[in-house]
Amino acid sequence: MKITNHKQKHILVLGGAGYIGSACVDALCNMNAKVTVVDNLSHGEKKYVHPKAIFIKTDLLGRKAINKIMAEETYDSVLHFAAHKDTGSSMKNATKYAENLRGMINILDAMVANKIPQIIFSSSATVYGTPVYSPMDEKHPIKPINFYGYTKLAGEQLIDWYSKIHNFNYVSLRYFNAAGDYGLKYIDKYSKNLFPAIVKVLTGKSAYLEIYGNNYKTRDGTCIRDYIHISDLVSGHLAALNYKPSDIFNLGTSHGQTVKEVIAEFEKQIGRALPKKIVAPRPGDSMSLVADCTYAHHKLGWQAIYDLPKIVSSTLKTII
Repeated sequence: MKITNHKQKHILVLGGAGYIGSACVDALCNMNAKVTVVDNLSHGEKKYVHPKAIFIKTDLLGRKAINKIMAEETYDSVLHFAAHKDTGSSMKNATKYAENLRGMINILDAMVANKIPQIIFSSSATVYGTPVYSPMDEKHPIKPINFYGYTKLAGEQLIDWYSKIHNFNYVSLRYFNAAGDYGLKYIDKYSKNLFPAIVKVLTGKSAYLEIYGNNYKTRDGTCIRDYIHISDLVSGHLAALNYKPSDIFNLGTSHGQTVKEVIAEFEKQIGRALPKKIVAPRPGDSMSLVADCTYAHHKLGWQAIYDLPKIVSSTLKTII
C-alpha cells in the first residue's frame, strides 16, 4: 500500500500518548509532519511521545482549553484516539464513559469554530454488537451490547451530523482488537485486553491469566476476536488522512482467533504453559467479532499484513 508523505501537514493528535496514538505520532513525525499531541495522561505516558511532537497536557472536557489549542495553530486534520475504553467497566460506570461523548462535542465545536477540515475517529467494532453474520462488513446491523460500544456509535453519529451541517470531512475507523508492538515497547498498564493481560503474567505482575468464560458457542468455548497488529492500524490511519470523502471503514485482519488459540501461540513461542483460570464471562462481551475489510481494501488501498504468530512475536519483544 502506498502512503503519501504528510510532510506539509500539521496534525492534531488527541490521545497521542496512548498505545495506538503514540504509534501514529511516531509514524507521522518520522515522515516529518508537524504534530501536536494533546493528552491528559490519565492512561497515556509522555515518554512514548515522539520528541519532535509538540506536547500539551490538557483534558478534552475543558471546552475553552480545546478551542484555544485549535485556534492558535492551523491544523489540516484531527486524529481522535482519546477515550475510556473498557467494555466491562463501561457497564458499571455510565457517568465516566459518557465523558467520551462530552469530549467529542467539545472537539467538534472547536473544529467548527476554527474551520479544521477533517477528523479521523478511532471507533470500534463493538458498535456491531452480537454478530448476525461473520465476518462483519460495514453494512452489518448496528446494535452495541455495552455502553462503551454505544459511546463509539454515538460518537460516529455526532461526527456525521456535524460534518453534514458544517461541511467538513471525516473517516471513522472501526478497530477490531489492537495488539503487538510498534517498536516503542509500549506496556499498557491499564488495558484489560488479552494481550496486555498475558504480558502481565509473563512479567510476574499477575499470578495467572483469567479466561472470561468457556461456554460460548465457538470451536473451543472461548470468545473469538480479530487481532490486528498496531502497525497495520497505523497504516490505516495514514491512508485515511489521504481520503477525501467522509466514510466508515473496518480495520481488522478478517481472521478470528479464540482466546485459547492466542494463549496456545504464546505458549508455543515461549516454550512453556501459562498459568490460567476460567472465570465468569464479562457483561457486555460479544461471542465473536471478526472483520470483513473488503471495503477498506477497495477504497483506501489498505489491508493488514501481520498474522497471529507475528503479532505474538512482536508482543514478546516488549518484555525482552
